[in-house]
Amino acid sequence: MQNAAAHRYRFIAHALNGDGPFRPVVSYDSAGAPLSIGQSYIVRYPRESDAKFARRCEVAFFDSPLAQHASDFVGYLSERNPVRDLPHPLFDAIADDADGKGNSVDVFFQNFMVQAKARGCMCLLVDMPAQDANSLGEQIAGRVAPYWTSIAPELITEYELGEDGRFVFAEFAGSYVKPDGERISATWHFNRQGWEVRNGAGALLDAGEHPLDQCPILIFSEGGDFPSFGPFAPIADLSKRLFNLDSELDEILRAQTFSLLTMQVPEGSTDSQKIDAARVVGETIGTANLMVHTGSTPAFIAPDSGPAATYMARSEAIRQRIGEIGLAIASPNQQESGVSMQMRFHKINAALARFASQVEDIERRAWDLSRQWLGMSVAPTVQWSRDYNLADAATELEVLASMQATAMPQAVIAAQQKRIVAVQFS
Repeated sequence: MQNAAAHRYRFIAHALNGDGPFRPVVSYDSAGAPLSIGQSYIVRYPRESDAKFARRCEVAFFDSPLAQHASDFVGYLSERNPVRDLPHPLFDAIADDADGKGNSVDVFFQNFMVQAKARGCMCLLVDMPAQDANSLGEQIAGRVAPYWTSIAPELITEYELGEDGRFVFAEFAGSYVKPDGERISATWHFNRQGWEVRNGAGALLDAGEHPLDQCPILIFSEGGDFPSFGPFAPIADLSKRLFNLDSELDEILRAQTFSLLTMQVPEGSTDSQKIDAARVVGETIGTANLMVHTGSTPAFIAPDSGPAATYMARSEAIRQRIGEIGLAIASPNQQESGVSMQMRFHKINAALARFASQVEDIERRAWDLSRQWLGMSVAPTVQWSRDYNLADAATELEVLASMQATAMPQAVIAAQQKRIVAVQFS
């Protein structure tokens, strides 16, 4: 894959998982001086010292807005399980354990969809284990059936696309378990005729042919050919800016939260007299002590709240923008009109239906590849919901009240009442 696309996918993955440079690691020597600062998405100030930058990186926090919005989006889809018709017990075995880790096909796709929605692209490998069975019973009992594996697009190192938009071949970085049980790093290569795996030095470790009519690595893309980026990808960029804004605001609060103590000294006082006055105030001030003074009363100067307020306003604006991109159900604007709210819910429902149809397509293709691996003639059928009916019940009640006040026909009122019930209990 091109370095630019792989680099961006890795960046989105960091923003989704909240790891890598979003979790910088700082190490110190015995004297407390920073020895090293790992990779960090915190942008260093000009002329900022190593100690201050290390402190900022150490206390930085990141709550991964991308993970929150991708999980919420997938959560709406997961409320309605797809309908599947599995015509053979081996397909039931796959549905019960899709990835060989005990995850059902529903759980597998819940995880897959979060990764795919964040990036806008994912890959799915349908591979057959190298096991033999003497009978159908042994095959079912031993789950000798294809496994489905999610492959992040940043792991794809080389590939070629055909005219049909599918892989002619694809390679990805992974691991290989040798006959003696040792696990080593390796590169897997799949094409439309077979597969092979090589170690880091390029030596062939294993190879074989498959009975499929295509490369077993399937492409999921929200838009366009591989590689592509989805509508949630800009959240990663805004998350980086928000990460820095929070760090900069935190630095302001740490440096300026506490008021400054002042005490006026008589005009013409010497430097030593000023130092003595400052020492008296510094050592005496407190609720448990009594301070006797001459001249003006000591006072506190409160720091200006303007810089912190500016940062907080900017941070809130970015969070609202992230909410808009992430199709948040909660309105980012409390003054939103009813028409605007309805349009927003229509947009969310349309996005859910479109994404569901794309997931249905890749699941159907995965079942068809599984059928070919097993040498069967009939593949499972699957149907994902298209009508998610997300809406605001309060707005729909206002519409109902307006219908009743204007003496709309009873059939229209009854239809609106049914819609409110469907929205409330969806």
